[in-house]
Amino acid sequence: MSTSTAVPLTSLPGVRGWLRRLHDDLRAGRSCLWLLPRALTSGPGCVADALLTELLHEIGDFLLLPTAAPDRPGASVPATPAPPPTAPQWSGLAPLLDYDDGLSGFGAGPGVGVPSAPRPVPARPITPAESLAELLGRLAAELAEQPLAAQPGAPSHRATRATTEGVLARLVGEPDDRPETRPVIIRAWNEEAPTAATNLLRRIVATAKEAGLPPDRRPRALVVVTAEDLPANLPDQLAREDIAVHWWWGAVGRLDTATVVAVSRPPRTGLARHQQLLEAVVQATITEVSGPFLDVAAALASHWNGSPETLLDALRLTVADTAVEDTAPPKWHERVGGPGHRPDQVVLTPWSAGIVDNWDGHLRRHPAHDLAHRHIVATRVWLAQHHALLPRLDDAREEFTDVVRRRARIPLSRLAEQYGPRPVGGSADPDTATDTGLVLTAMELGAMWGAHLNGHIALNEVERRRLRTLWRSRNRLAHRTPLDEAQLHQLVSVLSD
Repeated sequence: MSTSTAVPLTSLPGVRGWLRRLHDDLRAGRSCLWLLPRALTSGPGCVADALLTELLHEIGDFLLLPTAAPDRPGASVPATPAPPPTAPQWSGLAPLLDYDDGLSGFGAGPGVGVPSAPRPVPARPITPAESLAELLGRLAAELAEQPLAAQPGAPSHRATRATTEGVLARLVGEPDDRPETRPVIIRAWNEEAPTAATNLLRRIVATAKEAGLPPDRRPRALVVVTAEDLPANLPDQLAREDIAVHWWWGAVGRLDTATVVAVSRPPRTGLARHQQLLEAVVQATITEVSGPFLDVAAALASHWNGSPETLLDALRLTVADTAVEDTAPPKWHERVGGPGHRPDQVVLTPWSAGIVDNWDGHLRRHPAHDLAHRHIVATRVWLAQHHALLPRLDDAREEFTDVVRRRARIPLSRLAEQYGPRPVGGSADPDTATDTGLVLTAMELGAMWGAHLNGHIALNEVERRRLRTLWRSRNRLAHRTPLDEAQLHQLVSVLSD
């Protein structure tokens, strides 16, 4: 998941609000599990590091556990490199002629032939006991305690228990009644055994409960990890143990995408009114098409010319390097939980890969997926045009009712009765049903056009073209059909007069 844009991710309002909720939980004395997609913890300019740095800046005082040393127990042991081959030397013995009988190698003297490379020493996987002991050792060092698990090999059960009890006792304030209230921060996505961090998290919470400490004097921890590194049911188990579980799900919202689009657009000064309206439609379209994928939004904003006819080509060029599976998860189009909720199990893998996210309560696939489904792109263009143009269309409709009053060829009361809006369900509002002015103000564009065709409104050519453009545009948008470039420019020209 790339988030490379001209706007720092941590400055966006939705992201800042998400981090604020996490900070509030820590400040209230709760330990937290922060689950990130794998895409944010890898690649150049690790996004996870930037997000954590911003959070730590807000926290101010904390204990950040350093990452493990390369020579920790269980780390991979590199193989001893093979010595460089030396040139064959005469051993003083008569040479053995090679008759290709398969036995010539037995009589070879020293230094003859190329030495075989030594077998690499296989890495010994780190055990859960070693992982926890090593993590506690690093925590003890940060607490200015002497680490106890520095012996090579697997620590004994007694040593591990002594280390655990000693560090946990220090966290709850033994023996000087000074509990450690600085949050312990563990970047578990860099750990060889991330579950050791969640084990420590549970023990800190259990120890604080047992000590009966109030929230403001309670030790707490924040474990930042990817969901792929944990058993599938572990986050739900931790949530039941009074640990706040925060999924990076729905953190980026529409306002964030719109901000990136606005900043990434080429500089435009002194735009005329119709150009400003066209620019508003373009930015709304990019925002809707890109969704939570900010790198796509920034790229489209910088090079798309704004024509609906060239959008697919511009999008195809933007996502050319993104590989997305063709299969969509079941019910991917349905509404999902808002920010703070976890991704459903069926979308966990694509979410971790950075190609699925929650955007303002809707499950959104990466735009590269939409290219294979052109009707999806068309729907997004329609939504953007509907969002940007409908309020202005309604303002223009209401303004045109003044023209209707002036050009009416029948009494206004009859015009209102014959062409006014019909009450829903057959019951009219008694306050407006008898008010001719209010009824005419609510007249729809289609009804005005019908009155003109029936000769009940006499419009000149300019007024007729204006009403026809407004009515046709409103009718297309009402039927979920986006405007093409010519129709869009024609409507914007009318709305800008």
